[in-house]
Amino acid sequence: MYYIVLDFEFNQAFDFVNNVKGDSNPRCRFEIIQIGAIKLDENFKIIDSFNKLIKPQIYKLIHPHVQKITGLVNDNFTNCPLFIDVYTDFTKFIGNKSYIMCTWGNSDIRALYRNLDYYNLITSPVIIKYIDIQDMATKYLKYDKGGAIGLKNAIDMLHIQTNELYHNAYYDALYTTKVFNTIKSDKIQFKIFNSKRIK
Repeated sequence: MYYIVLDFEFNQAFDFVNNVKGDSNPRCRFEIIQIGAIKLDENFKIIDSFNKLIKPQIYKLIHPHVQKITGLVNDNFTNCPLFIDVYTDFTKFIGNKSYIMCTWGNSDIRALYRNLDYYNLITSPVIIKYIDIQDMATKYLKYDKGGAIGLKNAIDMLHIQTNELYHNAYYDALYTTKVFNTIKSDKIQFKIFNSKRIK
């Protein structure tokens, strides 16, 4: 059994002519532009990692807010591969052993499904068993400041060392892994993502 701790960075629609929010493609509102992942073995030890930028095709220019929080600009993607090619590499990285997906919340799994669907890479409903590490951390830390705890807050509260680089899919996956290894117990609760419930 492997664990794949997964994180994405996204681009979205922006009207650069009028400098306002743009019209999103209803099939894919958040386009994946970076995949970061950490592979753990059955003992939760890091055995491999994955980090690739993806050239945007749905929203070809990087949204100003995305630039601000990630530091990524249009030039970063000039020679990057397309989503289909990166996803092919990602599936090779996962390999053929059984695995459990681990994410910070469930929005990344929903976005992954939408991106796969947009590029016609799936033909049937998708059911994924996954671990929501954000939910685990929220309960473990008894976070009651409204909603679920953010990754940086969890890192700070658990006194985990980082390089302070957030909103980077690779580092966020690495930090999520560190949180997971700090708070995991013998009884890990799984959640189910069912694409039939996506509207």
